[in-house]
Amino acid sequence: MLKKSLFIKCLVGLSFLVSSGTMSFAEDQKTSALSTFKVKSANAVVELFTSQGCSSCPPADILLKKYVKAPNVVALSYSVDYWDYLGWRDTYGSRENSDRQRNYARARGDGSVYTPQAIVNGLEHMNGASQYKINTTIQQTKQQLNNKLIKLNVTEDANNKVRIWSDGAAPTDGVILWMVWVKDKANVAIRRGENRGRTIAYHNIVLGVKKAAEFGKNGVDLTVDRSKIAPKDGKHCVFIAQVGASGPVLGAVEIK
Repeated sequence: MLKKSLFIKCLVGLSFLVSSGTMSFAEDQKTSALSTFKVKSANAVVELFTSQGCSSCPPADILLKKYVKAPNVVALSYSVDYWDYLGWRDTYGSRENSDRQRNYARARGDGSVYTPQAIVNGLEHMNGASQYKINTTIQQTKQQLNNKLIKLNVTEDANNKVRIWSDGAAPTDGVILWMVWVKDKANVAIRRGENRGRTIAYHNIVLGVKKAAEFGKNGVDLTVDRSKIAPKDGKHCVFIAQVGASGPVLGAVEIK
């Protein structure tokens, strides 16, 4: 699924109040004493399924940038490929991204797949341009998950080993730690299709997803070489704790 050479950076948490006034986010970030890594822990994940060939998507792409900057929220942009036939091949689109969206629809049981579609904490979907709906759903799903949320921690030791671990066991079976490779941002000039002539800015563009570990009876404890996640070329990594591949998202941490 990985299209390009992928590396990790760490995201700096920025204090942010969503302009609708319906909610605010509490910042939670740490910096390793041994590196320049900055880590944003999150208990809300917003996944936007979008397409460069979709004329309805640009407002959602703009809105996603706010959530990318929001502390305690991880926001990801998945470009799908099923609108390519309209005349423009999405430069970041992939079958894997489209399949992830379809798998969510099957897991929910509603079969609803469209763009722009935002999915919050793996549970609820809405128009990706609706800030009010995304905000209220973040709050609702956090209450729904309640004590099932998982805190992921990141530190680095003197041997340049980076450790990602959970505070205790997972609250349910089948939790997987996913590693998501992300491109920080890109401005794409679209020459054909519904958005012909527009240049659109994309943020936290998902380039690939890989299973990193499974949660055991003591949770998860993963160690990787710093060289594998060294910041480079405007890319970084997100770790997500999720039930299976399309179940509830229980926690996330973003490194930049």
